[in-house]
Amino acid sequence: MKISAGLPTGVSAALFDSARRRRRLEARLSTLLEERGFAEVLLPILDYFEPYRPLLTGRRLEQLYRFVDRDGQLLVLRGDFTPMLARLLAPHLDELELPLRLYYRGDVVRHQPLRPGRMREYSQLGAELLGGDEAEADERMLTLFFDLLLEARGEAPVSGDGEEHTLRVVLGVAGALDEALLAAAGEREASDLALRIASRDRTAARRAGLADVVERGYPADLSVLGGAGEAVSELLGLRDRLSSAYRDAGVEIEVDLAEFAAAALDPRIGVGDGRRGYYDGLMFAAYAPGTALALGVGGRYDKVFRSLSGDCSAVGFSFGLDLLLELGAAEARS
Repeated sequence: MKISAGLPTGVSAALFDSARRRRRLEARLSTLLEERGFAEVLLPILDYFEPYRPLLTGRRLEQLYRFVDRDGQLLVLRGDFTPMLARLLAPHLDELELPLRLYYRGDVVRHQPLRPGRMREYSQLGAELLGGDEAEADERMLTLFFDLLLEARGEAPVSGDGEEHTLRVVLGVAGALDEALLAAAGEREASDLALRIASRDRTAARRAGLADVVERGYPADLSVLGGAGEAVSELLGLRDRLSSAYRDAGVEIEVDLAEFAAAALDPRIGVGDGRRGYYDGLMFAAYAPGTALALGVGGRYDKVFRSLSGDCSAVGFSFGLDLLLELGAAEARS
């Protein structure tokens, strides 16, 4: 049972059975993480605002709840675990034994538009792998991502008529379309074209010679992607390996560059539009059947540590616990 009487917009309380179910889910997922060698970290709900200026841009900065405390310091409520963790660890990388496996759980608060399934305060659980071989780390963390999804979903039939139980995981590469967008639209229009492709505008994609990206997720001829073609080729190989391992478990894996078209890395694309995130390599998101809101998202974010004068490869992900609870409840009802 959730009660929201007299609470701020986008905030609710979890009481009784709702609270018990959330804690049980947290315990199950935490147990799996610790079995895989991940150690829990506890992060504060308050922090200074200034350290996040180089880490977050545009919309992500605007979503932070910030206020001046009684000492005149500009503070923020925790809106994301990953940048906070990175800014705390970056000065101490020389003292840490890498690779480092960490996980966290707790609430985040963001001022964001409300829609079904998305609140302004919600619970997250996530994991980060810092250091180590990048390709191996990407595959290891994707495997963990899938296993946590399946643990949250519980048992469900996945053969024959089990399509309604299939989880969809979309893979991409940040900046994979940058060269193609600039070649097709030039610097002035590349950002708009990226947004059109992300919104599945077939006409715009066809005019740009990128119809395949909207219709099948990636071009048949990867050479049109320029230097990103090799990264996408490697991603397709990763998709094939993981698809073989998880197909019978009810996980459908696809490469869809359109999904992440707005995640540009080239500074000539999307400057000032507020959509640039902190991922700079592999990106992924998971969806339950018939839903458009991601259960969890993740990716590689090496540049976060570089912006903090650190040198560390990093890949991680986070889940919305309320959405995972709904996933498990839906499977139980079916």
